[in-house]
Amino acid sequence: MKMLRVRLARTLYAYIVKLKPYINRFIPFRVKELLKPNILEMAYPADIIPINRDLYMNATHPKGINLIGYSRAEMGIGESCRIAARSISATEVPFSIINYEYNNPARMQDHTWIHKEVNQAQFKVNIFHLNADQMIFANAHLGNSFFTNHYNIGYWHWELPDFPDEWKIGFNLVHEVWAPSNFVADSIKVKSPVPVITIPHSIFVDLGEVHFDRVHFNLPTNRFLFMSMYDVHSFQERKNPKAVIRAFQEAYSPEDESVGLVLKVNNASSNPGEIKDLVAMIGTYTNIFIIKETLSRTEMNGLMNVIDCFVSLHRSEGFGLGLAEAMFLGKAVIGTNWSSNTDFMNPYNSCVVNYKLVKVGRDYGPYKAYQDWADPDTSHASEYMSKLSNDSEYYKSISRAGQETMLTEYSPQRIGQLIKDRLKEIQLY
Repeated sequence: MKMLRVRLARTLYAYIVKLKPYINRFIPFRVKELLKPNILEMAYPADIIPINRDLYMNATHPKGINLIGYSRAEMGIGESCRIAARSISATEVPFSIINYEYNNPARMQDHTWIHKEVNQAQFKVNIFHLNADQMIFANAHLGNSFFTNHYNIGYWHWELPDFPDEWKIGFNLVHEVWAPSNFVADSIKVKSPVPVITIPHSIFVDLGEVHFDRVHFNLPTNRFLFMSMYDVHSFQERKNPKAVIRAFQEAYSPEDESVGLVLKVNNASSNPGEIKDLVAMIGTYTNIFIIKETLSRTEMNGLMNVIDCFVSLHRSEGFGLGLAEAMFLGKAVIGTNWSSNTDFMNPYNSCVVNYKLVKVGRDYGPYKAYQDWADPDTSHASEYMSKLSNDSEYYKSISRAGQETMLTEYSPQRIGQLIKDRLKEIQLY
C-alpha cells in the first residue's frame, strides 16, 4: 500500500511539473508553497531512499569520475558542470559526462563538452552538479542502482546562511558534499551528516577565435562601461540589479556621455514585468543600456571583454562567477562584501562594498523571510564607480591584482589538483 501511494504521488508530481505554466497562472503562490512539501514528502519518503553507502566498495567500475549535470544548459548551474569538466580535464583522472536535463527549463544549446557525453556511468565516483533539492528527482529518474553502486558526491550551491530543512533528504543519497565556497560549505555543514568539502570553481574565459567589439553589441565605443547581469530565473531580489542602477544614477547624470551602464538580462522573456520595472527606473538615463537578447557563451565572453568594470550588488551569492570571470579578463570589479565572493575578493584586488545584514522579509522561492542577507550600500558603490572611471592608476592596480588572483589561485590546474587530492584522500584514485 505504501509503495502504491508513493507511485501515485510521483505521478501527480510529474504532471505538476508538466503543467507548471498553467499552475503558476491560476493557483496562488501561497497555496503552491503549502502543497509542494506535502506532495514531495509522499512521493519521496526518506525511508525508501537507498542509504546503503557501502555497495560501491564491491562494484567493479574503474576509478574515475561520472560527471552528472546540466552540461548543455545555458545557465549558471550548467556552467558549473562545464567548469568541473574543465578542472578535471586538467588532471589525468578519467571522466565522462552524463547530460541531465530533467526538470530544467533552460535552453540546452551549449555543446562544449558533448564529445565527453555517455549514457552509462562508467566509473566508480559520481559527482552530481545538481543542487540538493534536485537529488530526489535524480534518484527517481536515474534509478537506485545508479546510486548504490557508486561513491556519490553532491556539488551543491546555496546562497543563504541557513540550509533548508526540506532539502536535507538529499543527504541520504550522497557520501559527501562539495561546495564552491566556504560560505556555502559553512551553511551546509551545520545540518550535514556527511563530510562537506570546499572545492571552488576554476576560472578560465575562452574568448575564441572570433573577435567581438562594442559595435557588435550596439554599445558606444568611447565610454567607460560598467556592466551588471542577472538571470530572471535566479530571482531579481537576490541579484539586486536595481541597486546597481541606483549607484550609477548617484554617480553620474543622465546626459553624461563619458560613461555607460550595461545591464545583461538572461531569460528576459520569462518575466516582461521585471524588464518594464527596470526601464521605468532607468527613466531619462540614455547612458544605461539593457541587453535582453540571448547570447551564445562565446558572445557572453566577448561582451565581458569589451566592458571596463563588472558590478554585482547582490544580496547573496553562491559563488559569484560573473565577478570572477571579469577579474580573469583583467577588469575591475565592484561587489557586495558578503557571502561566497569574499573567498576571492578583498580590498587589494577589487572594490568591496559595505553592507548591513537585513531580514529577507518575505519568501522568494527557496529564500525564506526569516533568513538574513546583505543590503549593499549604494553610496559606497557609487564612490567606487566614480573613482574607477576617473583614476586610471587605481583602476590598473585593482584590475591587475584581481587578474593575478584568478590566474594563480583559481586556475583549472590548481582546482583540478584539489579534486584529484580529495579522491586520493578517500582512496578512490
